Order: sequence, then structure tokens, then C-alpha cells
Amino acid sequence: MTTKTTTPGPASRLWMAVPAVSFGGILVGLLLRTVAGLSYSFWVGIAGCVIASCILCYQAYTRPRRDLVSLFTPLYAVLIFLVPNDIGSMMIVQVLFAATISLLAVRVEKLFGVKKVEKKTMKQMLNEYIMRIEPLFAPIDEETGHLVAQALLRFKFGLYESAIDNCTKALDLLKAIKPYPGVLERALLILRERAAGLADSMVVTNPEHVFKDEDNEYLAIRLPKDLVDDPAALDLDNALILLYAVGIETSPNDEQALEEHQRFVTQILESYKEKMAEANVT
Repeated sequence: MTTKTTTPGPASRLWMAVPAVSFGGILVGLLLRTVAGLSYSFWVGIAGCVIASCILCYQAYTRPRRDLVSLFTPLYAVLIFLVPNDIGSMMIVQVLFAATISLLAVRVEKLFGVKKVEKKTMKQMLNEYIMRIEPLFAPIDEETGHLVAQALLRFKFGLYESAIDNCTKALDLLKAIKPYPGVLERALLILRERAAGLADSMVVTNPEHVFKDEDNEYLAIRLPKDLVDDPAALDLDNALILLYAVGIETSPNDEQALEEHQRFVTQILESYKEKMAEANVT
């Protein structure tokens, strides 16, 4: 979920050659003119600017993202300095060109030197999670999947007694499934316990049923303990997301209803976005 950037390695200091070559050529040309009195010494400055523009073009080409202005600097150098005119020989023009491409080199390094990776949407995260736990769905039959889906939907709509009934029926059917989906059993028990508490207008703060360490690979939200403020709430949220995934993948009759309420699940993921990003970074 986090945005990771990749920095270019071998040519990361290439931008320094642009001001060095361009201003270096101008300085050498100026010295040859003032010390040796060479009338054509301005060509040294022109050569420095043209070569530096080619270095800038190569720098821009090797960056993860391309800067079109920098890619075309050799063309500008040709038009300014090599096409017959009186402008290219002027010292001020060379200095201005060298300063411009030096700024472009810094710009390319700072703004285009890292690859921009788009952040995943919560819907993409949900779809990736469903694909990740796909082996869990294989032994679950359609009848069980329907009960799971209905338990989730009834809970969402505040029909807690009905949600409890669906959880109980689904748990009974799980006994015949091989291999036994223990993580799904715990998700249903967590939901049933929370629904029972809400039915009695009670908030369950110390639940009897929780996920185990072995369930971690099947959970959507996986955080280190130091980032978990409310373990009971996290278990419930993971249970809701897991039941949604099971329902939408195993119960065709409930697929449309679950898709219509997908926002309910993505909002859960959204609420943990910052902590999941922090966990990935650390």
C-alpha cells in the first residue's frame, strides 16, 4: 500500500558533469582569449555547452521518468551554437545556456530521479487480499458460503439475532469441510460474539474468541502489536473482511448484494491505511 521509490544507482552524480563541462569550457575559452589572445577561443565554450547538453540528454534518458525539455537540449545547442549565426559566439549567451542546462540537470535529478509508484486504492487492496487467500475458498460449498455472506450482511444492517443464527448454522456446516478452515471458524465466532454483545447493547472489550498467530496469512490487516490500539476491534474488522471475501467467492447468489456493500469493507481498510503504511515502512 505504501509508495516505494527506486533511486538510480550508477549515474546518480552524472548531473554534476553538466555545469562542470559547460562552465569549464567557457572558462577555458575565456582564459585562451585573454592570455593567449586566440580569436577563435569562443569555440571552446561552445564545445563545452554542446557536450554538456548531450550529457544532460543522456542523464534525462536514463532517469526512471523522462523530462522532454532536457532530452531536447542537444537540439537547442545545435540551433544556438552550430547553425551559422553571431549569437553563439557571444559570451553572455554561452553563460546563460550553461546556467539553464545546469538548472535542468538539478531538476532532472531531483524530480525525475525517482520512480513514481501509484498508491493502491482500497478496492485494489481488497482484490489482492481475496486473490492471496484463494486456497481457503476451495473446500467451502455454496450453502456454507451463503450463510457466511448473510451473517455479514445481517450484522451490517444491525440484525444481530439473525446474524447470530447464520453464524451458528455456518459453524455447523464447517464441521464437514476438509481440510477444516479454522480461520473461518474463528471469524464466525468473533462475529457471533460481537453480534451477541450488540444485541444486548453491550460492547465486547475482552472477547473470548480471537484470531491465532497461525491465522495471520489469511488476514487482510496485519499489524505489529505496538501499532494495535484495540486488538478486539482489529479482530472484528479482520473477521468482517474475511467473511466478505469468503461470501463473495463462494456464494454466487450473494455476489451482487455483497458488491453493492463493498464500500463497507473498503472503509475498514481505509481506517487502517496509515498504520499499514507505517508497518510496511518500519
